Amino acid sequence: MKGLKNKIIPAKKVRQFYKRFAQGEQYIELCPIMGIVEQDKRYYWQQQKVFNHIAPLIDLYGKGLTEEELYGRHGLVSLLEPYQREYNRIMNLHSEHVGFATHGYIAVEDGSVDTDELSEEGLMAGKILIYRQGGVKPELQKDTLNTKPYLESAEYCLNQMITIAVDYFETHSKELQNG
Repeated sequence: MKGLKNKIIPAKKVRQFYKRFAQGEQYIELCPIMGIVEQDKRYYWQQQKVFNHIAPLIDLYGKGLTEEELYGRHGLVSLLEPYQREYNRIMNLHSEHVGFATHGYIAVEDGSVDTDELSEEGLMAGKILIYRQGGVKPELQKDTLNTKPYLESAEYCLNQMITIAVDYFETHSKELQNG
């Protein structure tokens, strides 16, 4: 593994990666050895949808920019990528939180029910939940629904992406006019 972090990824591969990312393939990463690879989805929220804001920003502000300026190693998409990933994470966690808050979850005493079966099958309408005699009765818990922190964080990410795109376009369009 020695020298791996100094391995330079060819510019063509970098452009391919950022182009695919901008088109909505946002669970990929660029690996020095294997090239473009699908990310392992380690969290439930990663199974959810992608909220692609990069493509519309390119449509709005990318006119006149070269392929390298859009998709290169230091191009517009490379600057937007971390904010887009964070936006996806926040919005999918928000969806998960709303799901738990509206459906609730069940609190059970360990050993009072078959927790393996319950975790596999879940709790659905009409399901009979058998619990141990003398055990604590399982209770349906409701979560408080406060989505404001999620939405504020997502709005911050989106505003950052817009600011970066506008600034990048203004900087590079001046260079085009002066160049």
